[in-house]
Amino acid sequence: MPDHFAPNAEPKVSVLMITYNHEKLIAQAIDSVLMQKTEFPFELVIGEDCSTDGTRAVVLEYSRKYPGIIRAHLRERNLGALENGRDVFRASRGKYLAVLEGDDYWTSPEKLQVQADLLDNHPETAICAHHVVCQYDDSQQDETVPHLPGGFYNLEHLLQKHQQQVRPFVYTCSTMFRRVIDDISPEWSRHLAMGDMPLWVELAQHGNICLLDEVMGVYRVHGGGCWTGMEPVRREQNIQVMWETLYNHLGPKYRPIIRNRMFHTSYCLGKAQFAAGRPDETRRCLRECLKLSGLIESLPQKATLAITGFGWWAFPLWRQVRRLWQRPDSA
Repeated sequence: MPDHFAPNAEPKVSVLMITYNHEKLIAQAIDSVLMQKTEFPFELVIGEDCSTDGTRAVVLEYSRKYPGIIRAHLRERNLGALENGRDVFRASRGKYLAVLEGDDYWTSPEKLQVQADLLDNHPETAICAHHVVCQYDDSQQDETVPHLPGGFYNLEHLLQKHQQQVRPFVYTCSTMFRRVIDDISPEWSRHLAMGDMPLWVELAQHGNICLLDEVMGVYRVHGGGCWTGMEPVRREQNIQVMWETLYNHLGPKYRPIIRNRMFHTSYCLGKAQFAAGRPDETRRCLRECLKLSGLIESLPQKATLAITGFGWWAFPLWRQVRRLWQRPDSA
C-alpha cells in the first residue's frame, strides 16, 4: 500500500470502481487495490450506487480507514452502472485509469506498476490489458481468458477478435488506459445497455491495445451480474443494437467486419427467440441474416433458423413421439 507518499499527492493512476449490492464481494475488491505496490501515488474512487444490502457500510468503513487513498461517492439515488461510471470518471485525477468493478478483484500486487510502466514506455498505446481468470458461481470450471497470445492489437483486431471469440477480447477488470477521452461513456453510445465495448472502441481510435501475457485478476460470472443475469433474448437484442450502432459510427473500413458480427448476432437472437417459444421472431431473424450474407454464405446457420422458424411445430410433435416410443410396456 502506498502509505509513503504525501497525503494529498497527485495520483498517477486512478482506480475507478462502481458497486451495487456487492456486500459479500466488495471488501476483496478494495483489498486487492490496497495491496498494490507502486513507485507512484494512486487513488481509488468508488461510486456506491444506493445498494439495498450492506455494501455502503463496507465502503464507508474503508474510506474512513484509508482517507488518503479512497474517495467514496455515495449516491442519494440509484444512477445505474453507466451514469455511475461516468461520475466516477469525472471525479478521478490520474493520468492513467484502471477499472475494477465491485464484484471482481486483482491477484497481483504488481498490476498497477506493470501496466503504468508499459504505458510510460509505449506512448502509442492507449489501452493495456492482461489475462484474467473467469470464475463461475455455478458448476462451470474456471478458465483463463482471453484465448489470445500477448502482444499489440489495434481497433480492427478488437472487432475481429470480439467477433471470433465467445468471450470478450478485453476484460474490464484487466484494463488501464490513458486519459485521452473527455467522457468514459461516449455520447454516440449512451443508449446502449453495455458500456465497455464502446469505450474500448473509442480508446482504440487513439492508440493500440497491449495485451500482457500475465494473469493478474479475477472476473466473476454470477447470476447477480447486471449482464449475466439478463434474460437471453434481451441480452442478444442489446448486442445486436450495439453492433448496429458501431456500424453507423465507425468508418467504411470496418463495416465488413461489423456486418459479419451483425449476421452472427441475428443468428444467436433467432435461436434465443425459438428457445423462448417465438418462432415468428426466429423467422424475422432469418430474414435479417439473409440480408447480411451472400446466397451461399453461412448455410448451416441459415438452415438452422429456417428449420426452427418454419418447422417449429415438428419439435413438440417429435418430443411426444419419443416419449411414447420410450414408454415402458405396462405389461
